[in-house]
Amino acid sequence: MAKAQQGTRGGKARSRRTAPKMGRARSAGGEDRGSIALRRTTSEYRAAAEEQAARVREEIEAALVVARSTREAIEQRIADQLHAPPVSRKARTPRKRAARK
Repeated sequence: MAKAQQGTRGGKARSRRTAPKMGRARSAGGEDRGSIALRRTTSEYRAAAEEQAARVREEIEAALVVARSTREAIEQRIADQLHAPPVSRKARTPRKRAARK
């Protein structure tokens, strides 16, 4: 039968065998979605994106707070060193070298 179908060129094309179409699994609670995952709605994608954007904003704000405090500490240290009285440095005493034989 397969050979007879292969030989026909102008007739009806053989139908491919495909997996049966499965309906979406639905449950009353909505928590158990079955083996086939349901697609998210646009509002679900939007809510997830907004949550992620809020988290990123919080992380950026925290990093900015740390950066500002670090900058203020550095500026304060520089100001303290500029206004501090100059410290006299001791002259180095030359080291005695051992005599070579």
